[in-house]
Amino acid sequence: MSVYEVTVPCFAQMLRALVGFLKKGEARARELGFDPKNLLQSRLAPDMYPLANQVLFACTQAQQAVLRLCQHPLPALEAPVDMEQAYALIERTLHLLSTADRARIDEGAQRQLSIEPPGGMVFDMTGSEYALHWAIPQFYFHLVTAYDILRHNGVPLGKADYVPHMFAYLRKPAA
Repeated sequence: MSVYEVTVPCFAQMLRALVGFLKKGEARARELGFDPKNLLQSRLAPDMYPLANQVLFACTQAQQAVLRLCQHPLPALEAPVDMEQAYALIERTLHLLSTADRARIDEGAQRQLSIEPPGGMVFDMTGSEYALHWAIPQFYFHLVTAYDILRHNGVPLGKADYVPHMFAYLRKPAA
């Protein structure tokens, strides 16, 4: 499988699932009579980032994977303050993914790149190593943490919400 195949389509389908999580969270909040944007400040533990940042970080990883592999500059993204901003951030990310250049991403898998997070550390790796060992795990960590925050807040999410795309493969048993 190419780097494109293990990143872009997977990020896109899971970001669409994230929209579903947020919509269920929004509906649950309204049902309980509170402002859905309160959910965006919820967290699992005091030392963890809130839901708004989990959405931001999932979108950041998806966007940066495409942009780094294609050698494009990285934009500064901001955490959403309300559900409309959360949906807009996800939609912008989905748009970027839908317009990603497959050939450039796969070419980028062979190039060396450096990740320089705050704190002075530098990680040198190939584009393929970056996609498989950095971008994908980071993306799923933040996606699952968003799911967990919502579940922790009583949002009725289940496996079918996490992998709704799997129902495309559902075959009814022969009668």
